[in-house]
Amino acid sequence: MRLLFSLSAFAFTMILALIAFTYTAIHFPTTMRDLLAGAQHVRDQVSLLGLPDSYMVWVDIFLQPNQIVLVGFSIAMRFAMAVIGAIFSGGAFPGEPDSAASSSGSNSPFSRWG
Repeated sequence: MRLLFSLSAFAFTMILALIAFTYTAIHFPTTMRDLLAGAQHVRDQVSLLGLPDSYMVWVDIFLQPNQIVLVGFSIAMRFAMAVIGAIFSGGAFPGEPDSAASSSGSNSPFSRWG
């Protein structure tokens, strides 16, 4: 069940990132052009490192400016989803114990020690 939830959260995050990417391209074309120019600058800087062709072919395949910007949107949407999830879960982040459960000690392995 946890795997299904993780996969659905990932898919939802990617859909939101694509919507944000498209919305930015349509309504804020200057901003999108600036983001793409920045991503192209990053790609150019990696190309100047003088890497061998066996590495540069992967740079050419994977470091396209639109892919870099889309990954940035995906990270931003994942962060936004985590913040929204923390707000709706009462402020407890995943993996963080609830204050009520930790103060009572009922979930502690040492709760029977007196």
